[in-house]
Amino acid sequence: MNKDDFLGRIRKALHREAISPIEAPPALLSPLTDWDNAALVEQFCDELTQVGAQVHRVATVKEARDKLVQLLVESGAKSYIRSSDALVDEVAEAVSLPLAQRPEQADIGISTVTFGIANTGTLVLSSEVGRQASLLPMTYIALIYAEQIVPSMTEALTLYQRELPSAWVQATGPSRTADIELTLTTGVHGPGVVKVILIAKH
Repeated sequence: MNKDDFLGRIRKALHREAISPIEAPPALLSPLTDWDNAALVEQFCDELTQVGAQVHRVATVKEARDKLVQLLVESGAKSYIRSSDALVDEVAEAVSLPLAQRPEQADIGISTVTFGIANTGTLVLSSEVGRQASLLPMTYIALIYAEQIVPSMTEALTLYQRELPSAWVQATGPSRTADIELTLTTGVHGPGVVKVILIAKH
């Protein structure tokens, strides 16, 4: 079959002629420029809970520090890994749990996130703060300020003023994998337990 015949069959299937104009692509979504952060926080927490994540709301960084220590003690973890950034430095300063020698040996991973997406309960993690803490341990703890929550991915991309990082991880709740028989398993390609410490004040 030559090229003309091949394209002709496609046009016939689409009920189009060779001279039919091609429709313009849909316009990109316009980002919101103003929103109610309190309402977004409620939506974000609700969506996170529905996808199986645990949300712990605190008022200050000091309360976040206490909550993190509590979660680590309750988990019975023997080691952890963490991202290297100012918020984790501040919140994890009271943690006495040893750092794992290798990331894949850690029981818990702790990191900040770049954005929280309210309409899906998604955590957006940038490669700039490292991704091992969010992907390798079976339990992942995310630290996020309320002001980092945006309505959708459109606003997140618009607000990211710098060059985009080499990669973003978009995590919505614990890892889920279903086989051909639709048997759902958590924690196969990522953490099986996701906990979010949401800090109200920067």
